[in-house]
Amino acid sequence: MSQSPKRAAQQQGQNLTQFLAGQLKQRILSGDLKPGNKLPTEQQLAQEFEVSRTVVREAISGLKQSGLLTSRQGSGVFVLEPSQTGETLTFLSNNPRTIASVIESLELRTAVEIGAAELAAQRCSPAQEARIFECYSAFKARVEAREPSEKEDYAFHLAVAEASNNKKFVEFLTLLGRDTIPRSELRKKANLRSDPELELRILKEHRDILDAIAGQDSTEAGQAMRRHLEQGADRYRSLARAAQLS
Repeated sequence: MSQSPKRAAQQQGQNLTQFLAGQLKQRILSGDLKPGNKLPTEQQLAQEFEVSRTVVREAISGLKQSGLLTSRQGSGVFVLEPSQTGETLTFLSNNPRTIASVIESLELRTAVEIGAAELAAQRCSPAQEARIFECYSAFKARVEAREPSEKEDYAFHLAVAEASNNKKFVEFLTLLGRDTIPRSELRKKANLRSDPELELRILKEHRDILDAIAGQDSTEAGQAMRRHLEQGADRYRSLARAAQLS
């Protein structure tokens, strides 16, 4: 970790329990900790985050109440399936993978994530900036390997939302979920192979957002996010047309 948990928590206006719960939640939502995975032991988490086991127990207790974790007697603590968390938005389509719903979600995300990027440029802590770069690097590795990158794409946006230091942005993206980025599935329906050039363009857009946040340029961060999501809507419309003609 780039700075002590205590200092990171102070910068974010949190106590250690809130900070640890946020870190674990981000790992779950980004897919680093997958449904069914066993959580590291209290001792392991205490050592990794340099906190007491009491802090670990309190953080885990809060995540259980949120429906993200569950205990199994004699086995440990496990990550729940997304469907078990109850985190849904009633105003979203029942099928988030339909193109109409994807476009609607992107339009909604644009209205919200511009603000998140602007605030991230103003409020981002060193640890949060490092997390955004980590997510960007993971996305870059998947793109260069020509592998599906939706999970890493979503994790990047979630990290930007976290860096806004407004938990409502994180809750919003959590409710929308990774189904708002179904590039691979739409390509499959259209009988199209992955497009390396397209993935590289998306990667460049992510880099523009990262650079603006790192440079503390709030205006450019918002504009870079707007360009990324508006171009994303155009890309999904093109995929939808291809799928209809196939």
